[in-house]
Amino acid sequence: MRTETFQTPGQLSLDIRLGAGEIRLETGDVPETTVELAPLRDNDASPAAVGGARVELNERGGRHEVVVDVRDRRTGIFGRGAEVLVRVRSPHGTSVECKSGSADVEGRGRFGEIQIETGSGNVEFQEVGGDAKVSAASGDVRISMVGGKARLNTASGELQVARVAGDAKLNSSSGEIQLGDVGGRLEVNSASGDVEVRETHSAVSISTASGDQRIGSVAEGSVSLRSASGDLRVGIRQGSRLWVDARSRAGEVSSQLEVSDAAPEGDAPLVELRANTMSSDVAIVRA
Repeated sequence: MRTETFQTPGQLSLDIRLGAGEIRLETGDVPETTVELAPLRDNDASPAAVGGARVELNERGGRHEVVVDVRDRRTGIFGRGAEVLVRVRSPHGTSVECKSGSADVEGRGRFGEIQIETGSGNVEFQEVGGDAKVSAASGDVRISMVGGKARLNTASGELQVARVAGDAKLNSSSGEIQLGDVGGRLEVNSASGDVEVRETHSAVSISTASGDQRIGSVAEGSVSLRSASGDLRVGIRQGSRLWVDARSRAGEVSSQLEVSDAAPEGDAPLVELRANTMSSDVAIVRA
């Protein structure tokens, strides 16, 4: 095992590059950053990658940056057959930029902004205080809290976020998407995966090919739901006014709320719902 420790008071960012293995990040009430590297395979390439990795501290404009680069310094290519564990413990609020081929990325604690790009690895973070930008080709993405904006992309993995304070833009080809509370604008695009949202507070746009869409509670704003063959179900919060344009060519459209083709009067928050599906059902219920 290789261990490096740096004094990193103030603002800190991590820049991590790893081909295959595991990336384990943890923040705490500490003034330093500790980096541990260990081989995960019993072969020649893994210990060589640990020994040849670039681990260094850079200071720029009063901000610290810790670089962990597990690539060949001459070619810039990840070692073939090498699998390495990268474990980092750093202060709360650390920002992270990470690129990996197939490594899982796990973050425990409170982070600043994160930018994660991985091929087949899973990504899991507890609390992200700033923006979260994650791209995982075939891995799952799970984040408990995003304090800023969230932009998440995956091809076949699942996307799960418990709470997003700002805007959220999510894209998936075949994985399911599950969201808790979204404070800002929400935009979701999915081919065959289901989309489930617990509560929204602003404009919503969801488009699926064959996946079902379920929104538990909408308070106000424009809501646009489109699907070719997936069922659409949306709950309207008590006290909100509702204007609806809902259509299904071959399915059933139903509403538990009174529906009018005229804009409802009053000062209560207004939900403007447009729902369109080709062959499935549309259900409007009370949240």
